[in-house]
Amino acid sequence: MVLDASAVLALIGGYVAAAVGVFVLYLPVIILILCLLLAAGLLQLLAWPFIVLIRKIRRKPESPQDSSWLLH
Repeated sequence: MVLDASAVLALIGGYVAAAVGVFVLYLPVIILILCLLLAAGLLQLLAWPFIVLIRKIRRKPESPQDSSWLLH
């Protein structure tokens, strides 16, 4: 089998066409994943102040720094 320039170009064109076809086939899935990632990031940004507030509320009081608690 002899591969001349036109055969090589045809093979390359076939591979490019297959890659473009697969990309177009999965484009809705790619867009959906990107939209879900964007929505998750926006929800995390919106929830961030509440998360900080809950962490401040749930934080345990600090123990005394000196050893006077041993005398009680």
